[in-house]
Parts: sequence; C-alpha cells; structure tokens
Amino acid sequence: DGVSTNKVKKITDKLSSDLSFSKSTVSRLIKELDPMIESWRTEKLNENYAYLISDACYFYVRENSKVVKRPLLISVGVDKTGYRKILGVDMKIDESEESWREHILSLKERGLKTVGLTISDKHKGLVKVLEEEFSGSPHQRCMVHFERNLLSKVPAKERKMLSSYLKMIYNCPDKEMAFKIANLISDKYRGRYPKVSKLLDENVEETLTFYSYLRHHHRKIRTTNLIEGTLNSMLKRRSKVVGIFLTDTQLLDMLALYLLR
Repeated sequence: DGVSTNKVKKITDKLSSDLSFSKSTVSRLIKELDPMIESWRTEKLNENYAYLISDACYFYVRENSKVVKRPLLISVGVDKTGYRKILGVDMKIDESEESWREHILSLKERGLKTVGLTISDKHKGLVKVLEEEFSGSPHQRCMVHFERNLLSKVPAKERKMLSSYLKMIYNCPDKEMAFKIANLISDKYRGRYPKVSKLLDENVEETLTFYSYLRHHHRKIRTTNLIEGTLNSMLKRRSKVVGIFLTDTQLLDMLALYLLR
C-alpha cells in the first residue's frame, strides 16, 4: 500500500544517503521492514509465465570474522505482454545444483507451475534443474555469456571484429539465416582459430531458441542481461553505499528493500 511504499522509500533513501551508519543501525533499519520483506519473498505467484530468466550475482558478506563471497540467486518472470517481475531472490553458500534446485523449488511451492521458455547461462547445475523442474520447456542459453566465451578464444586485437560478426547472428530475421551466418563465421575462423569454430559448431544452436518466439520479445529473452547487467549493477551500487560488510541475511534483506521500491 501507499504507506508501506513510502516507508520503504524513506528507509532506502536514508541507507543510500548516510555513509556513517554502524552495523547495528543498518540492522535496526532493515528490521523495521522485516514483515514486509518476508511477505514479498513468500507471496503467491502466478501459475504461468511466458519466460523465466535465472542468474546469480555475487556479493561480499561477513561470516564470523571473515569476509566471503556469496551468490545471490535471482529469477525473473516475464508474462506474455513483456511485463517483468522479480519472482525470487536467495542468498546461498554456493551456486551448486542443490542451491539452484532449492531456489527453483521455492518458486514452485509458491505457485509457479509452467514457463514457456527458460533463460540462463550454461551453468550445468542450473540447466539441469530447469530441464527437470520445467520438463518440456525449451531453454535459451544466454548469448552474451556465449559471446564472451568465443571472444576469449582469440587475441585481444581480434575481438572487436569477431564481436561485430557475432552480433549479426543475433539480429537476423529468422533462425535459418542466423545459422547460415554462424556457419560462415565458423568457416572464416577455422584455419587460424579452430577453437572458435568448434565452439560455434557445437553450441550456437543453444543460443538461437529465442527466434521461435515473438519478435518484439527477442531482446528481452536472448540473454540474462536483465539480471547480470541491470539488476546486478543497481544492487552492487546500493551494497557499496552502505560501506560495511553485512551478514548474508542482512544483505539479502537490504537488497530486497531496493527491489521492493
């Protein structure tokens, strides 16, 4: 409601503007909104989403007397109109198959049943979980992660040219044309950089699933950039502003506040 929204904004603005907070002050401010955060993280979900985007962002947290790096698992649902909603966030010890399964199962326990397409990078554990928990749903491998893998196979001076070629694959009128361009690029690099050709030949099809869906949705569903780029950048800025290392629970609550705004 309006009062709740105003309260969230007031506290997050305070967290963003005042760099002199102690850990106890941050903890107290976050605790004020614990009921709202818990309500958001456990709310019932729609049964169906056209697309499900899943990825992880990494943050430093305090664990006992050490500072450690932990993954924040995030899933975003996109409906048939293109409207995007953050469905779930979970701080985990690692990005294992077990962690991802717990994350996805928590979404299903809250009501999610089917998705038309799953989108992620090629994290083996995550892909396996998505295939098993949403059997029958096609999978789109993030083309940005794939492009990075390809660019790592050539010297720095060659990357700009290769990147320009790869972009042609993902801006075609249809999948058939994308395949043709991918094959041409593969042939071009086969002599000097066979690893590029091998990666293209064996994996490019996994990144072209999006061509079977609505054209005006292509930019939103061919990559996980909504999470890894947009959300990750925003959350990293917010976590740095506080200027202290929180526990994983405190950090999760603080980030949830910004997502609630």
